[in-house]
Amino acid sequence: MIEKTGQLIAAFSFLAFVLNIPPLCYHIGKGNIPASSLILWLSYNNLTSFINALIWSGNDFYSSPNAPGYCDLTVRISTGSSTGKICCLACLIMNLYFIIDAKHNKFLDSGSKRRTYINLAICWLTPVCIMGTSLVVQSSRYVIVKFRGCVAPYSITYASVLLVTMWILIWSFVATVFATLTVWTYLRKRRDIKDILKCTNSGLNIRRFARLLIFSLLIMFVLCPFAIFNFVNDVREYGISSFSLSETHNELWNHIYKLEFGNYGLSSRIVDIVLSVITFMLFGMGTDAIEMYRKALVRIGFTSLRKTAPDVIAMSSEFKESRNSTRATQKTGQSEETANTTFEFSKYKGLFVPSASISLARTLSKSAVAYAETIVDPDDLDRCLGCTSESSLNLRFDFNVQHH
Repeated sequence: MIEKTGQLIAAFSFLAFVLNIPPLCYHIGKGNIPASSLILWLSYNNLTSFINALIWSGNDFYSSPNAPGYCDLTVRISTGSSTGKICCLACLIMNLYFIIDAKHNKFLDSGSKRRTYINLAICWLTPVCIMGTSLVVQSSRYVIVKFRGCVAPYSITYASVLLVTMWILIWSFVATVFATLTVWTYLRKRRDIKDILKCTNSGLNIRRFARLLIFSLLIMFVLCPFAIFNFVNDVREYGISSFSLSETHNELWNHIYKLEFGNYGLSSRIVDIVLSVITFMLFGMGTDAIEMYRKALVRIGFTSLRKTAPDVIAMSSEFKESRNSTRATQKTGQSEETANTTFEFSKYKGLFVPSASISLARTLSKSAVAYAETIVDPDDLDRCLGCTSESSLNLRFDFNVQHH
């Protein structure tokens, strides 16, 4: 029988995992590597939290299975999870800063391979390295904690700080620096942000940029203090004790311990759930997300939601004949005069202007022709434009009036 704490963790973790699916699909479709990577980490944490709570939250905890294959895999991936989220956050804020700073053309190019490689390296290189190096300071294959599941235990030495914990602090600092630069640049260029987003070919509008910025800042305000708090606790616990590989990887390496700490250590699960809800509220409820939902429903068979072209109103033959006869009557009862006026100019008040030729054709009545002859007088036109006798304004009028 699963305890109430385990039931709550399992229920909310599964809900958070489901809520992450639409934003993840949206950002993958947009090719946003940092945002999709960050949401992928959140989805993974919520999924494993859901599974672990179902397996290791019952009254028979100490007789529950050890799940060797599953735990070996999830422990390796989870060791890079905390750092991976911070790395993705720093990369996302860095991209936003480069966009509004508008000084890195090669990086901003949508087809730039350099941009793709840099984003992938920042988001995944450090977490993958931690997955491998953490094995050196791991004091046991894994331990199983009630409600939390499989956890990697580290030796209480300075090596654990250098190989695992320190990178969270470093990338938190990088994310904070880029966040400060982004906010400062945004406030300084806020009137030109719309034009900058368009000129940099970023694929973002004001609304999308604002959502990404709010998303980044909210996650930074949650993850960075939490990461710093964990780092300080780890330093206090691990201290500067010497490291010995033989003592760390001893004969008890393959022994699986089961520990019960109550609700201690569940804060990371709660943080992931809260961040998943925030992610869905920002990216799963907008117009872009609704359009994505509509397309998905159409693909699975809801063809009634397919957008159709507007209907074309057909005119009957009687209406067409009546309209044509009316137009013919109007044409026979009117006189048409055509005025062709050509203006050609090269310079105006010392400013070089490429020579242009403008041809105007208008239908004028007899009274309008006389009025047109008065307004195209060169002296009046020169006075309207504010020209002086010294200004080099060349005008050529070719005014022909034909009476029909």
